[in-house]
Amino acid sequence: MSRLSSSPERKTMQLSTLGYGRWPVASRLTKMLDALRREHVDVLIDIRHSPCPSQIKDHPIYGPRPWHLQAGTAGLRSELKAANIDYLWLVELGNPQKVDPEMRVLREHLAQASEQWPVQRGLRLLRQLVAEGAKHCCLLCACKDYEDCHRKLIAEALQERLPGLELVDLR
Repeated sequence: MSRLSSSPERKTMQLSTLGYGRWPVASRLTKMLDALRREHVDVLIDIRHSPCPSQIKDHPIYGPRPWHLQAGTAGLRSELKAANIDYLWLVELGNPQKVDPEMRVLREHLAQASEQWPVQRGLRLLRQLVAEGAKHCCLLCACKDYEDCHRKLIAEALQERLPGLELVDLR
């Protein structure tokens, strides 16, 4: 776990982030659930633009995985439910241009406070969830490194809107 806030004292509001790409495929789901339980996360907020598997069945890379959002009783939602963790997919907080490592489009949308951009609507919803303080929320993305992931931009944008918010990356 890595504290991302510059202040050493404990804050009343906290938002965690998690990038599951850091763990090997064989142990990914187990390690992800362990990290969420250890931090007493109540709600996992999926900010992946595409959390669903490819439609290619039984493909070794693109087929359904336990950390994908799937219909029925398979996949991430069911695994989280068994761990007593709620799941929410906020597609509005997904990176609109996944092939842009500089995240220029997302940065532009974050800089403009217009509700025309999905990310602004998503941040409003996220702010409501976190500000209530009743549940510990965690943002989920596939990226391995927090510093290179759009979850950092989302978390820091929320921190600007909620002074005193502590950010914690579950490393």
